[in-house]
Amino acid sequence: MLNAIVVIILDNEKVVFESIGCGQDISCFSTCGFLEKGKSYCVSFESESEQITAIKKLVEIDALFSYGQGWAPSQIMDHLKEKNKINMSYKEIAWSGSGNYVITER
Repeated sequence: MLNAIVVIILDNEKVVFESIGCGQDISCFSTCGFLEKGKSYCVSFESESEQITAIKKLVEIDALFSYGQGWAPSQIMDHLKEKNKINMSYKEIAWSGSGNYVITER
């Protein structure tokens, strides 16, 4: 069973992540501007520096950035790395079916 924080939305305006089976204390995010909505947390950005700060916090706690079609969070991370906006490795999660996933260090 997956026990992780998974970033499901990442764009220029916001980041949304979910705690999936995770026992990790993520209440610290409520003091960083993240709003709790059920099992999801969301924060909106006013600047690129706020976006990068939030991303770095998520990477530091080993959040998984979801892979998918279009501009999925992992593709946004790749784009930010190519533009030298972030210079840290991150973990990507890709699903191949219900309960079937692969985690890759990128």
